[in-house]
Amino acid sequence: MYKILLKISNLIAIISCKAACVMLAFVAFILFLQVVLRYVFNAALPWPEEASRYCMIWVVLLISNVLIRDSELINVDFFDKLWPAKVIIYRDATYRILLLILLIVLFKEGLIQAIAEKRQTTTAMGISWFWPYLSIPVGTGLMLYQMIFLMIRDIIHFKEKRLQA
Repeated sequence: MYKILLKISNLIAIISCKAACVMLAFVAFILFLQVVLRYVFNAALPWPEEASRYCMIWVVLLISNVLIRDSELINVDFFDKLWPAKVIIYRDATYRILLLILLIVLFKEGLIQAIAEKRQTTTAMGISWFWPYLSIPVGTGLMLYQMIFLMIRDIIHFKEKRLQA
C-alpha cells in the first residue's frame, strides 16, 4: 500500500513540475511578446498581463505540493539540536496536523468560491472566473494528498524505529 501511495506522490510531483514549467514558459513568452508589441510596434495586447497573473497563481499552487512532499517549506530548525528527538517528533506532528486543517479549510472555501464565480468573467480575457479560482482547490487538494502521504510515511517510519529499538 505504501509503495502505491509513494508512486502516486511521485507522479503528482512530476506532473505538477512539468505543468508549472509549461506555464512559466507561456508566461515568459506572452510577456516578451507584449513588450515587443508595445515598444517596437506601439500596439499592446489587452490580455497578456491578466493571463500571466493567473498562470503565476496556478504555478505557485501547483508547485507547492512538491515543496510539501520534499519538506522544503519554511522551517525553523535552529533549536533542533537543543531539543530531544521526541519533542521534535511531536512538534512536527503538531505542525502537520495544523497545516492539514488549514489545507482542508482552504480547499473547501476555494471550491465554494470557484463555483460561486462561475458566471462572472475576467476583464481582459473574458474567461470565467471559475478557472483562476479553481487553482485554489486543485493546488490545496494536491497539497492535502502530499501532507497525508507524509503523515502516513512518518507513522510507518516511527513504528519501524520503535521495532528496531
